[in-house]
Amino acid sequence: MHEYYFANYRLLVDEDISNSDYMDYLGGFSQVMPATHTFTVRWGGELQLDQQYAEAITHPVVCTTDRFNIHDMHDSWAFVSLMNEDTMKRNGKYVLTCSRDYRDMTLYISRQRYYEEVIQRWVTPDIPFSSAIRAACEAGMTMRDGMPLHAALVEKDGYGVVFLGPSGMGKSTQAKLWVEHQGADFIIGDRPGLRRINGQWIGFGMPWDGKDNIKQQKQVPIRALISLEQAPENSIRRLTKQEAMIVLLNQVMMPMWDDAAMALLTPLMGQLATEIPFYHLKNLPNAAATILTYEAIM
Repeated sequence: MHEYYFANYRLLVDEDISNSDYMDYLGGFSQVMPATHTFTVRWGGELQLDQQYAEAITHPVVCTTDRFNIHDMHDSWAFVSLMNEDTMKRNGKYVLTCSRDYRDMTLYISRQRYYEEVIQRWVTPDIPFSSAIRAACEAGMTMRDGMPLHAALVEKDGYGVVFLGPSGMGKSTQAKLWVEHQGADFIIGDRPGLRRINGQWIGFGMPWDGKDNIKQQKQVPIRALISLEQAPENSIRRLTKQEAMIVLLNQVMMPMWDDAAMALLTPLMGQLATEIPFYHLKNLPNAAATILTYEAIM
């Protein structure tokens, strides 16, 4: 088993999975951290795939993404790759089964080659099963004092600043401006993890990231969370707890299919909204926005 660490969790992965090209994103997260919980991903192989798939689809779909469906199997969860003909050819076929608390996972996978007419040769499908493992680990976080955010995280003066907002609102832009004009360190461009540890909120770089592919296995105490809005001029104000909760409800990656996880996550978000300052920044993508924000929060 290979060991990886993120957000003070340990991820154990079978060698057959870890050695796959599609798990390279875990490579930078092998430095040992003081892990409070362990997730395990075992290799189930290909021989049992059809049986696992047939069993999974007899159970109700509780969540659908662009890459997989999640089926509630009563005593476990099954993440099943979407199986229309085109998707099956290009993305392969897999089933990831998880215990109800996401602690134990087993991956069943097939990479049958197909003939690509456009390039006129046989091709091995790219299997995006890492997205299912990410979703399972993030759901497991929410049951263990953690939450993944649709956000960017930087470190400045030993503290973490989190920029939140919908796609295209300028999270990465503001983070890069802080690097350029405030000397900040860009920890992760999307999906940082937050945990409350010993009464303190800590932000973590995570193995997975969005388009920027900026990620470090690093942790930092959180100073403030900044909700972004593009505007013709820069202004910033402190949010109330109620306003902060609205931001979190839109930007926390929540396992909406899992009532048990949501029951633990909701009060945790309430603690975050109470204990850490939230601000709303109307901004232009310029140095003045970073100066205004720094003066407000520091």
